[in-house]
Amino acid sequence: MAVEFRDGSGRKVSIDKFFDNIRDKAVELAMTHLEKRARDAASALIDPETGKHSVVFVRTKGEAQLVMSTKGSPVYARELERRLGVERGMVRSMMDKPKVETPIVYLAHGSPDHKTLARPLAERLMQNGIEVWLDAWEIGSGDSVRQKMDQGLGNCTHFVVLLTPTSIGRPWVETEIDVGFVRAVEGHSKFIGLRIGVGVSQLSPFLQSRRCPELDLSDTAAVDELIAELHGISRKPPRGSSPRYVKAVPAGLQFWAPGAIAVAEYLVRKSKQGTKFDPQIHVSQVAEALGFPEGDVRLAILDLSEAGLVEESATIDSEAFWPTPGLFVEFDRHFLDFDNEQDAIAVANWVISNGARSIKIDDLSKNFPDWLPRRMNSALSFLEEGALIQAQHILDQKPWAMHSLTVTDRTRRFVRDHG
Repeated sequence: MAVEFRDGSGRKVSIDKFFDNIRDKAVELAMTHLEKRARDAASALIDPETGKHSVVFVRTKGEAQLVMSTKGSPVYARELERRLGVERGMVRSMMDKPKVETPIVYLAHGSPDHKTLARPLAERLMQNGIEVWLDAWEIGSGDSVRQKMDQGLGNCTHFVVLLTPTSIGRPWVETEIDVGFVRAVEGHSKFIGLRIGVGVSQLSPFLQSRRCPELDLSDTAAVDELIAELHGISRKPPRGSSPRYVKAVPAGLQFWAPGAIAVAEYLVRKSKQGTKFDPQIHVSQVAEALGFPEGDVRLAILDLSEAGLVEESATIDSEAFWPTPGLFVEFDRHFLDFDNEQDAIAVANWVISNGARSIKIDDLSKNFPDWLPRRMNSALSFLEEGALIQAQHILDQKPWAMHSLTVTDRTRRFVRDHG
């Protein structure tokens, strides 16, 4: 009996084409799944530098590669990579700026100042890791002066001009200042005017409108300050900690919107057992308890829902929602008086140390007599969410998050790494 192979439109195709179509469809479905996962993870984060959600672009490159970029900060991009479990650099921040390892200074000056001012300053800068374009060093016999200057101006990160009694008003220096100013306006380099032996009133109106500090080459501290500025070292003192009376976002939660944190904290503290559906609650109840507008509560639920931490009722006229175990894994340690990660380590250590391959939670709990079910369940959910155990569930397993657990190789590795 002959076997015919047909594609999705019903046309007859060869066996090779038939299986190629299956492969292409599988890749397409996998890429769609990855794209959705990336977008869901991104939509649940806020950028700690702006306090807002950031736009994320997910595009396909070739047959089986995703390219992700974001309008968010580099910090936001790194956290998104962590959430997705991808390598560093897979998410490109559009706010990332190419870093120039070495500052490049174009040093403009009048010819009479070359030996006494320009060259000594250039040598001092070079000795401190700063590349300097100085005409006497760069323009050789037979070179085009204009072409060499254009190259120097085109590559510089800082345009520095020495403003002295002999350089102010010189046509060539004025031309260089004009070019340096244009490059600064276009964002290509920074304009720095250094006054040596002249007052601010002697400068042109344009230069008077810009900060042109006075520099004495014999003043070592002043030259060192210029060097630090060229290297991008801020004179601004480091920021200290906020006063104790200022409530700070708990460490590790800076990527969540304040509303999502408030709703998560409410659910964590409201839950008696730390299991799914505990508590089942309505938007209006949370809004009243927190003093939030209902619209803000819904936006917080959206953030938590897109992260897989809460579920909402499918009934059209119901505004009920409830936590998933992941919410307790994510937030318990921030708001309750125990650390579910450390508790999970303790549980896994006990199971492995006692040679248990499988154990009912009723029996396991007897070895942690000081723990209420709420605390035990948080540790168990941590292990299950992290795929560190194999959990068995039955219809009636209250008050526990699961009926029993089975040790796996992941459990053993977890204990090896943290035991």
